Amino acid sequence: MLVEPARSSVPKGPRILHFDNGHGWLKYTFVGRTDDPQIVVEEIFWQ
Repeated sequence: MLVEPARSSVPKGPRILHFDNGHGWLKYTFVGRTDDPQIVVEEIFWQ
């Protein structure tokens, strides 16, 4: 897996995770709350 920032000017903005040897990716954001941290998946692609 390879994780990289999405093309954004926000340092803590969305990230892109590549998986399955480059055949798939997903775009996600991380909400780091104290009580309930969450990973929010915005878009998934797998070929």
